[in-house]
This record gives sequence, structure tokens and C-alpha cells, in this order.
Amino acid sequence: MHPVYGGYEGFDPLDDVEEPILPHVSYTTVDSACDAPLVSVDPSAGPCPGTIREYHPNIPIAKPGGQNHLQRMDDDEHATICHSENVHYPFASKSEFDLACWLSNGALSQKEINAFIHLEHTKNIPPSFHTSKDLRARIEALPEVPRWYHQEIKVGSHKTNAPLMLYWRDGLDVVKHLIANLVFAPCMDFWPYQEFEGPDSQRVYGEFMSADHAWEIQDKLPPGHSFIGVIGASDKTPLTIGTGNKEMHPLLISLANIHAGVRMKATSHAFALTAYLPIPKFLGVSKPVHAILSMRVYHFAISIVMRNLKIATRDGCVMSDPRGDLRMIHTPLVAWIADYPEQLLISCTASKRSPISLAVSAQFGDPLPHSPQTRIHTLDAIERACTISDPCDIASFYKTCQSLHLNGVVEPYWMDWGDACPSRFLTPDALHQWHKFFFDHTITWAVNMMGGAQLDRRLSVLQPRVGVHHWANGVSALKQLTGREHRDLEKLLPAVIVGAVPNDVACALRAITEFIFQAQNLFLYEETLHSLTEALCEFHHYKASIIAAGGRRGKNGPLNHFQIPKLELMQHVAQSTRAMGAPYQWSSDITERCHITHVKRPYRMTNCKDFHGQCCHFLDRQEKLQFFQLYTVLKSQQASLIYEMSREAHAMTLHYPEATWISTVLPDEQYVGAGKPIASLFTKDRSHISSDDSVAILLTCHPHHPQLSIEEASQLFRIPDLRPALGDLISGRSYLERSGKQFCRPNCSLSFDRLRVWQNFRMQRRSVQDSRVVGPAQTIQALPPNSLMPFGRGNTVLIAHESDSHRMIGYIIVQVKTILQPITEAPRLNQPFLYVEFFNYSHSSVDAFNGLRLVTPAPVTDMYLVHRRIRSNNTALGDIVPLESVRQVIQLIPKFGREVSAAMNCDNSLQLAREFYVNNFADKETFHAILSYQ
Repeated sequence: MHPVYGGYEGFDPLDDVEEPILPHVSYTTVDSACDAPLVSVDPSAGPCPGTIREYHPNIPIAKPGGQNHLQRMDDDEHATICHSENVHYPFASKSEFDLACWLSNGALSQKEINAFIHLEHTKNIPPSFHTSKDLRARIEALPEVPRWYHQEIKVGSHKTNAPLMLYWRDGLDVVKHLIANLVFAPCMDFWPYQEFEGPDSQRVYGEFMSADHAWEIQDKLPPGHSFIGVIGASDKTPLTIGTGNKEMHPLLISLANIHAGVRMKATSHAFALTAYLPIPKFLGVSKPVHAILSMRVYHFAISIVMRNLKIATRDGCVMSDPRGDLRMIHTPLVAWIADYPEQLLISCTASKRSPISLAVSAQFGDPLPHSPQTRIHTLDAIERACTISDPCDIASFYKTCQSLHLNGVVEPYWMDWGDACPSRFLTPDALHQWHKFFFDHTITWAVNMMGGAQLDRRLSVLQPRVGVHHWANGVSALKQLTGREHRDLEKLLPAVIVGAVPNDVACALRAITEFIFQAQNLFLYEETLHSLTEALCEFHHYKASIIAAGGRRGKNGPLNHFQIPKLELMQHVAQSTRAMGAPYQWSSDITERCHITHVKRPYRMTNCKDFHGQCCHFLDRQEKLQFFQLYTVLKSQQASLIYEMSREAHAMTLHYPEATWISTVLPDEQYVGAGKPIASLFTKDRSHISSDDSVAILLTCHPHHPQLSIEEASQLFRIPDLRPALGDLISGRSYLERSGKQFCRPNCSLSFDRLRVWQNFRMQRRSVQDSRVVGPAQTIQALPPNSLMPFGRGNTVLIAHESDSHRMIGYIIVQVKTILQPITEAPRLNQPFLYVEFFNYSHSSVDAFNGLRLVTPAPVTDMYLVHRRIRSNNTALGDIVPLESVRQVIQLIPKFGREVSAAMNCDNSLQLAREFYVNNFADKETFHAILSYQ
């Protein structure tokens, strides 16, 4: 017998699955193109330069002969008509199919669709469907997707206010459907690996398949078998606001083998709705009994949905992968995304306990992690409780469970799902456990200590930036924010509170912010895990100062403890990363988005009565239309139904595989069925690319000022030394070579007298963590002064200074005052430049070591401290630098001190303040870029 999965030596499928039994002798090993990274010539190399992959010795085996989802559609009962007459059948043409998609996806009721069809204008080109009922019938006749079922759940003699109806799809069918989606072909791994980097072969944790748990699962599989890591996600969501009190409890499934960058995009459709779980309302029972009955219904319902997945975990099941190959697949549960209350429900743990460790509420603030609450520990405790009390006598059983720290569930859905252990599959949730924690607790502590008005004032005077939230009215009065706004506050708090709170408090809040930023890395190394663990230890070292300063307050007064469940869960991030990969991929951001697309939007399309079934029908139609649209696009272009992508184009499939593939089939058309990739400035002909290929900069075709004389530009932007700066530019001596001195006279003669001037440019950079990933474009402004902004608005950036041999020799922080291009025939000058004003590192941040001048971060904030460079006449020191020298957008936050000057506002704070913190929390890329530039 196999230690976990039973005595199956060959590829014998489940008895009740209609798949051919595959002969052992005909199996061949998987070609490296299927599982090894497409972007590497060497199959042992990782996706990033300098990384090496070691693949598991148990090689997954695949055999031709299967079909992906589109290939199965090609064998549909109407395939003959589609092949020979009309690829869009049962619709008359592509235009009619587009109309059908528009009518079905819109917010029109059946009555309104009928009215549209019978309009005189529509009758001029009448569609072949004559009513909304006919339209829906045609959509429902499209090739099948996993079928919906419903059944009533009864709980003994207990009565409910309405029947407990479970609407569900077979979990195994859903997994088969996801794995057969050809869109995921370039971004789905079946072969676990370990990744290493550097001369010391430091372990790298990124995708789930690179982590220890995937390796351990493959260890236990029979030779040649593969596995698909099942991800579950569940969370109640309200349907109405303020009225109705209607809720739904969706259950979603995804696959851990799909690359996280794709899986985390809602437009990838990598999370499939699998069930609407019942929300019981029992009559005539006490609250404890009601709670236990409801939790048992939850686990029982999920067991129904996942029954065949549990069997496939043990025995394996033959499935077709995205490329149409057959594999013997096992389906272990590897992750479940849920908030803290639902994690307690899943782990069968009583309230005020940790769902993944043995910690109780009094230990939530401990500086070290507690032992994990293993499946054996929980199942043994349930068995003891059943021995002591009858589980059917719920009132008595409840008391027994409380003494054993259980919630009253007798048969958790995961107990017979392989060796699934809640302490492992309940992964960190960045949205709830970090970002919402920061707003609920860290911001509250700051408000309690420094006062809401003081915090609001400091946030309001920061310079606005395009695309970045500006807190003009502060934050202290806000009760609820979005996840994006939570993240925006994390970026600012560590620097703005300095001076208004004790230094130890500032250290504590900076440390917890650093932990959150480190934990969100795309790739985590052993040194990263050590660093984030140290950051958490630093928070615990200084946390007593928060209590001493009055930061911890409850409804009844001051609190002298940190009994916060989410704080305890942070202790297990490093351990979870080693087992499960980078934690960012388990955030509930994507599942929260699915609440809109899979719950709230379908609900709005119903008559709000008996709406669960109507939602299922709506989603069934949407899913059929989605795949039929992709199918018709490929067939109409006579393209292959197997994903084909060149190695050069593969990098673009990281997050948008469907859109990238279709763009090669329809290069001149926009495909509305897929998410739109981030526009890359690196591919535009007019972009200016930095010498290290890390930054792309784009100016508009038409300057804001097509022709300005040098004097006009000098007056408009209030740059009195613009002409001598241009003279020094012509001389060919760089700012460094001149040591910042200006050699040309104010009235010097130039070979040109007119300029093209822009007021902003867009910049895009490759990720510091993964150069294949291109971030969203950022806008850098250089607005001229006016009556509302007497100093104009110039954003701050980091520039690289290069010698004549183009060897990078240093980085300098500057404020962009204007963007200009001389109108001249000289090639060296006929390019964009920036007039910038320079900042220097503060003297308190400069140390000498072995004759070298070293810049060190300021204490408390661990941020660099800078001030403006001033000439002898007390004016800002400026000069002209190439546009292509820009490397990074930088946010400077004034060093406020104890109070903020009454004269300071968001338009003059960079001029009035004397010193500034270089905010390394401005965004995750800045955080890592500043580390790399040190």
C-alpha cells in the first residue's frame, strides 16, 4: 500500500469516471516544453537571471489523446455545422453573436430585451432569435460547462425559517474544467521544483510549486502521477445595503498550479464559483445551539461539493491538461482563503483562539510563535468530546467542546481529504490580516496618541501625485476604507508621525509596516524571511511604548495588552512561506472581487425572489458565452485550439495569457473577452529607454508648449538660470564633472534660442523583484507656477549619473522643474532634457568608513534624510540632466517635528520644509529599489 494514496501502481482511473484506462507501456515523460519555464533555454534555469531550478525526481507523465475544453467544443453535436457553414451557430453570424453577448451581459430584463427586439429599428436587420426566451435557450444550448445541481439539507428535527438549499457543482468537474482551460497552458506547472539563487544557492520561494508542500505531495505520489493543488475560498457577502438583510455564501475553487500572477487577476477567470452554501436560520433554539448547527451545515455542505475531489485525492483521476494531454491527477487540498471568523469555523476551533496554532487570546501578543494546531490534535480532541458527550445532545456537547476549545463540529469537511491540515492550508490573508489590521489598529493607535487633527494635518500637506490618493481631508474621521486606501495609508504613516509620537512608538509602527512590505514580496529568500521575522520582533520589542503613550484604548478605557488575533497570525508567515510559497498569492483581494462578478451582479439580474437558482442560470450562460466567444475567434481565424506562443511573447503571458494569445491571432482587433494587459511603454517606438533597460519614458507627441523662447520658458517656470544651464549643457561637461558649479554667464550666447516644453511625462519600470514584470505607468508632473500654486508642482525622482563610458556611478534625488528639448539640428542636443533642482543627503546621515563616504538611514524611521542644495546666493541649485537618466519616482515627506507650520500646505511643503524623509514605503517597488540602490 502507498503511504497516503493507496495501492495504485498504474494509471487506473476512478471506477465511476468515464475515461479510458491507459496502458502503462505507452506513457512517455513530459517534454520539457510542457513543464519547464518557456522563458529559459536551459530547462534547469529559473525564470529570473541567476536562479537555478531543481525539479522533483518523480517526473509527471503525460500521454497524448486527451482534449482541452475548446477541443471538446470542436466535437460538439453542432460541430459539423460550425465547421462547414457557420462557426457562430446557433447564431446566424458574428454580428448577431456580438448582439447576443451584449444583451445577455447587460442589465436588461427579459421584458426590456423583448422590447428591443421588436423596435422598428431592430426589425430592419432582425436577429434570428425573436424573444428573450429564445435568446436564452440558444445560449443554454451552447457546449456544456460544469452543471449546476441543487438539493435540500435537513438537520434532524430542527426547523428553519426556509428550506436549506445547497446550489452546487461537482468540485471534481470544476477542477477538470479549470485544468482543461487552454488559456492556462503557458502558466500552469505540474512538476514541483526548488529554486535557488546566488553563489550560496539561497532558496527562493515564489509560486506554490516552488515551496516545500508541493515537493512533499509529489514525494507521496506513485511514479508518474501528477497533482493539482485545490484552493478553496468562502466568505459571506451582503447583497443589499441597509435593507433586506439578504446574504449569500459563495464557495470558490481555483488551482495552485496556475501561476499566481494569472490566478490573482479577476479577468483570468481562474476562480470558479462552485456552490452557494446555505445560510441557516434555525427556529426555537439558543444561540450556542444555533451556532453549532450552522457550522455543521457548513461543513456538511462542503463535503457534498468536494466528495469526488476527496476520492481523486486518494485514488487519482485521469484528466486532460490545457495542452490536450492525459495525466493521472490527484487533487489534494492545499489552501483555503478565508477571514478570521471563517478560519475558526473551518479549523473547528472555539472563539478567542488561534485557528492555526495552540495560542489562546492571552497569548496573541506573544513575541514568539506557538506550536501549530495539527489535524491530529483537532481530530483527537473531537473524538474525546464525542466520547464524553453525545454530539446529538447539542447543549451538553457545547459545554464539552468549550472545555476542549472546539466549536462543536463533529465531521469537518477536511478530515477525509487526504492529509489536509488547517494549520497549513489556512494561509495568510494579506487583505484582512495585514492591510485591514493596519487601519483597524495601527492607524487607531496613531490617532489616540497624536490626535486625529494632527495626523490629518500632516497627511493633507503632502504633495499630490497623479494616480496616488491624496488625503486632503485626513483620515481620522473615516470609518471604512477600500483595500487600496488601506495600502495607501501604510505607505505614509511611518514618516508622518515622527516627532508627534515618542521615538519608540515610531520604531514600533515602522517595524510593523516593514513586516507587511517584506511579506508581500513576489519572491522571498531565506534572508527575506529572516528580515521580516526580525521586523516583527522589533515591533514586539517596542510595543509597550504604544500602551505607555495611550495608543491602546477600548470601549471601556485604556488597554494594557495586545490580544489581537491577526497579530498572532503574523508569527506564522515565515513558516507558511516555506511551505506554501509567497504569501501575496493567498490574499482575498481576488475573492472579494469575485463577490461582485459571481454574487452581486448575478443577484441584480434576478427578480430578488428565490434568487439562488436564477443566479446559477445567469452564471451558466455567462460561462458558456465566454468560452464560445474564444472558440469562435480561433475557429474563424483557422487558429489552433492548442495554445501556441513564441518564447519572445511568453513574458507577456505572465498576467494576461488570454489577451496576449488572442492578440497574435487578431493583431489588428481588440478582443473584448479577455482582460486588457497593462500597456507597455517599452514596446512603443517613441519611448526613451534607460541604458540598463529598466525604465521606459514617454512624452506626448505634441508638447504643451511647441515653441518657447528661452526667456519665455525661464519666466514661465521661474528658472532664472535656465540660459547658463543650457550653456553648460552645450559645453558637454556634466553636473558631476563641474561639481555642481555653473560656468556659463547668464547672458551667454547659445546655438539655439527656442525650446519645446512639456509639463509631464509618463514613466514605466520593470519590477526590481522580477524583471519580466512591468509595472503600471506613472505620471511625473512639472507644472509652472500660477496663482494657486506659487511654486508650481514638480515631482521628485531618482536619477542615475553616468560617466562618458556610460558606467553608472551614483544616484541623486531631484525635483523636476520642467521638461524641455532644444530646437536644433545638433544630434546630441536634439533630445529631451530635464531642468532639476538637487537634494543632498543630510550631514547627520553621512558616515566615513575606511576613507569612504557612506550614507546611512536616519534612526527611528530607517529612511534616508535629505535637504535641498542651495547656492551661495540662497537659491536652489539646479541643472539640466538627460530625461533617460530618470530611474525611479521618489516621494519626499517633510520632517515635520513636533508641529506642522501653519503656512505649510500641499503646494509649498517641498519648499518650506528644511529636511525630508525619502519614503521607502511609497510603493513596493520603491521599497525594493531603494534597497538595491544602497
